[in-house]
Amino acid sequence: MSDRMMGSLARDLGERWGRTYETLIGHIVGLTLAVAGLGIAASGIVDALRGGPDVVLLVVLGAVVATVGFAMWRLTVLPRQIRILDVFLTVTMAWVVLAVVGALPYVFTGWIPAFDNAMFESISGFTTTGATVLRPIEGTGPGILFWRSVTQWMGGMGVIVLVVAVLPTVGSGGMSLLEAEAPGPTGERLTPRVRQTARRLWAVYIGFTIVLGAAYMVAGMSLFDATAHSFTTVSTGGFSPYNSSLGHFDSAAIEWICIVAMFLAGSSFTLLYRAIRGRPGPMLRSKEFHLYTVVVLVVATILFVVNEAAGSVADRIRGALFTTLTVVSTTGYATDDFGSWSDAAQAVIIILLPIGAMAGSTAGGVKMVRVLAVASYTHREALRHLHPRLVRPVRVGGGILPDVVAAKIVGFLVLALATFGGGALLIAMTGPDLITSFSAAGTAFGNVGPGLSDVGPTNDFLELPRFARWVTMGQMLLGRLEIYPVILALSVVTLRRRHRDLDV
Repeated sequence: MSDRMMGSLARDLGERWGRTYETLIGHIVGLTLAVAGLGIAASGIVDALRGGPDVVLLVVLGAVVATVGFAMWRLTVLPRQIRILDVFLTVTMAWVVLAVVGALPYVFTGWIPAFDNAMFESISGFTTTGATVLRPIEGTGPGILFWRSVTQWMGGMGVIVLVVAVLPTVGSGGMSLLEAEAPGPTGERLTPRVRQTARRLWAVYIGFTIVLGAAYMVAGMSLFDATAHSFTTVSTGGFSPYNSSLGHFDSAAIEWICIVAMFLAGSSFTLLYRAIRGRPGPMLRSKEFHLYTVVVLVVATILFVVNEAAGSVADRIRGALFTTLTVVSTTGYATDDFGSWSDAAQAVIIILLPIGAMAGSTAGGVKMVRVLAVASYTHREALRHLHPRLVRPVRVGGGILPDVVAAKIVGFLVLALATFGGGALLIAMTGPDLITSFSAAGTAFGNVGPGLSDVGPTNDFLELPRFARWVTMGQMLLGRLEIYPVILALSVVTLRRRHRDLDV
């Protein structure tokens, strides 16, 4: 059945059920709320199983949120024509609503009573940043700790991707929704149908989570710890139920499992899907994958050399690889206080914070593919100084990148630099030192988690003044949605207000 026929059938069913209002925002946000409500209710069930104090509150809150979201979804239908500007507005609104709803469990249970701090924890969770204001982490109710992991797991692959996977039809706007939320400059289809692509991505994601959880249990974690850490490893989120993060377990086996998992989670899930299906060629030939692998190995070697850590050579190699991958993949786990490492090691970490891993992964940051594109673009422009009439395409791997796309990537990097630098300046104006300010801005925009100095692995973001935390919240959202959707959404709102003013 074609997308047009399915869309017509959905609208006919909608009229029978009383859904008469066409709205992309209401339809997508409604289903997003329903998914979030189920996550909150599931956290209540986990709280009950572990004897926590917040069972009734979490279950009731989850049921209310899910009911409101389901009602919004049932009372609306997708528009026949979906405009690209409405897609950006919808994705941004869905993430803002998620952040607000995600803060409610923290506030209502009293574990984070201040709403702005609860918003910080919620945004950090859904954007898979992993920065926290929960103090102390250990001793918090198990339901809330599980909810923290759930928010990262939902945000890793993307809630909109999940929504597209379960919608009966999304028509021509489905790919635009995926591209607006996808972590990377391109959204690649695995099948001609967008819905099937979303389903296969989530199938890989769920399968990866289950396998990793089982591996963690074999290595010695409890069921609860294995589930929580598999959620936050696959999503490259980094939340842990323990103050000392993964270092709590003091297990080489667990750390090696996590190292492999972080490396895979920082890879493209479309390439992973093809490799699982017996076609590893695209991944092995990918120039972005080559760069990603080389960066990990080179940086790990540098950290091994410049960091004079105690322990055996094997322990130092493991520590260097773990720290490299936790930063490059933007996971944000910690086994060592790298804030106490040498200045050279900290300089390397600050440079890595905003870069990120591969496009199409769950990692944050700028992405390796953009580094390749800008390198090719810069090389071409340098040659044009010698040969003004030179005709040379911008290449990424074996493919040619159209100049329009290359210009967008360069524009994105300019905006990323402005977001990073401007955020660091605003944070520094509130009082923190420069290392704290720059690392806080870098780790927030790169969706990494811990930074250096006052926001290092042994501290939390409560060390920052309140206004600085609001700045980092904005940077986390801009980093996860990659700037353009948020800017375009704000432009839509501004234009609509101007039109209303003119009409008046």
